[in-house]
Amino acid sequence: MATKVIKQLVIAKAQHALSSPRKTNLVLKAIVGRPALMAIKQLSVIPKRAAEPILQLVKQAVGNAVSQFQASPDRLVIDSAFATKGRVLKRAHIGGRGKTKPYERTTSHLTLYLRVLTPLVATPKPAAAEEVAPKTVAKTTKKSK
Repeated sequence: MATKVIKQLVIAKAQHALSSPRKTNLVLKAIVGRPALMAIKQLSVIPKRAAEPILQLVKQAVGNAVSQFQASPDRLVIDSAFATKGRVLKRAHIGGRGKTKPYERTTSHLTLYLRVLTPLVATPKPAAAEEVAPKTVAKTTKKSK
């Protein structure tokens, strides 16, 4: 697992996760846009096989963001995440009449982007030179016929 930093963005990668990219992307889509701590809680209860390596990756990215940026874990949000195809392991089952049935075990390369949210600094508005009195509204009366 490797981590790279671009401005206030932390990139974490994991290679050769034992789950296909299609199934892994389903789990990753569920956590994109969420705060990192909420994603960790969510991943711990998802009953998918791909949730465990993703959980480790999120924890690693949070730890790196805290140590490199001195950022609070509460201020981290998962910006984007995706899985691409890794190496393919060729395996075989034993079929009927002594034949072999080949199949492939596809692995995934995981990439996760964590964004460090910076608090917005509110600038005070300049004071007006003179105070404006509130406008009075004249009441109109309805003419009766």
